[in-house]
Amino acid sequence: MSTRTALSREQVLDALRRAPRQPLQAALEGTLEHLRASARSGRGVLAELLGRAQAFAEWDHYPPRDARDPRSGYRFYYHAHSLQQRARGEHGHFHVFAPRRARAAEADYAHLFALSVDARGMPLRVFSTNRWVTAEHWQDAAWTLRALRRLDLSQARPRRAASWLQDMARLFEPQIQAVVLERDRRTAVRARQRPLERVLEDRRSHILSQCAVDLGRQFEFLQAAGLA
Repeated sequence: MSTRTALSREQVLDALRRAPRQPLQAALEGTLEHLRASARSGRGVLAELLGRAQAFAEWDHYPPRDARDPRSGYRFYYHAHSLQQRARGEHGHFHVFAPRRARAAEADYAHLFALSVDARGMPLRVFSTNRWVTAEHWQDAAWTLRALRRLDLSQARPRRAASWLQDMARLFEPQIQAVVLERDRRTAVRARQRPLERVLEDRRSHILSQCAVDLGRQFEFLQAAGLA
């Protein structure tokens, strides 16, 4: 079982107040524009990812070869597990990755976070996974959070999904940070009993930490923090 992380209102507000103001405000404005565009078109952010496929296939990656920013090297994909394995209300989830170095090889990436969404593309939770789940090159929390702050998907395609995901990462950074820190804490505890390599490759351990998120409530936090 994974560890559920719950942040108090005060913890979220404190983190938002300490975060750089301009990126947060840009993410808020971008998110509001996405919501207005979805209301006008009747098509949520997932429509662009799933395209005209006759049926959404479990486990398949969307887009098929994953989305990669050619300039920054950051990448993501969207997929869903079997219905029995999904959280309540979940349609699927995004996995977001950072290159470990400039001009990294195709497989030289580290997992930053995962974002679970409902059928409208609205966020439900952020979570971390064990290393074997995505075959990543594991990096500690300090590295992961630095990479998160540098996240750049501006040149990734499909553009709308990439932009939405970038904004979600900014708006929910306090929760993502808490999830990553809890991931490392839990891994360290397990590594006291057996080698770290065995911990990271333990097929019984899938999701290491998670935190429920809600876009409407996050807007309220941003307003209380003087950012909206």
